[in-house]
Amino acid sequence: MYRRGDQGVAPQLTKKLQSQQTVARILEAATSLFVRHGFHGTAISAIAEATGLTKGALYNHFASKNDLLLALIKKFETHFLDELIREVTSTPGTAWNKLQRFVSFASDFAAQNRELCLLLTIVSAEFSGAGHNEFDSELRRMYAKYARFLRRVVETGKSEGVFDSDLDTHTVAYVIIAFHDGVLLQWQRSREFLDGPDFVRTFRQLLFHGIEPCGDAAADAGLD
Repeated sequence: MYRRGDQGVAPQLTKKLQSQQTVARILEAATSLFVRHGFHGTAISAIAEATGLTKGALYNHFASKNDLLLALIKKFETHFLDELIREVTSTPGTAWNKLQRFVSFASDFAAQNRELCLLLTIVSAEFSGAGHNEFDSELRRMYAKYARFLRRVVETGKSEGVFDSDLDTHTVAYVIIAFHDGVLLQWQRSREFLDGPDFVRTFRQLLFHGIEPCGDAAADAGLD
């Protein structure tokens, strides 16, 4: 119950909640359309229609299509990258354990947020070579943050003796990112005939052990 002086509180909260729900619907619709048609191939009217809004109502929440994409980049950073950093940093054990947690977290997140993850890969390719712009700056900033974090993990692994000290730390960080982005794209293309859990297991196997056989199989092949 509300006290006599609180009559305006409930309507204000309801209006705020409705606005948040509308923003979430707009972002979800924009994500799907950008993934399917690209940023340049998606009209703001298509996003409004998919959300059940007029263009004017959509503009009440986002001033432009550019603002929408910037909001989605920030959403990815907050929900994926920042959470990934927290999860991996808090994982006990060596850098090997932390990198394994990276794969688990990234795979689980991608399974639940496939289009959001794909969006960043797709728009990165779409704006690659397009010259300096606000998207390029944001994407470069975010991927640099991603790489800095992975470099710290790799450097720790080198000092612990669990990673090859001859590998270039900077290059390894970006190869891991590229590996992950490429796996997402291939999953998008081929998910109707690929087994998801097996795809993730193979990704993990290749990242940690390469393509060479291990143990007795390696000895039999003359690779040890």
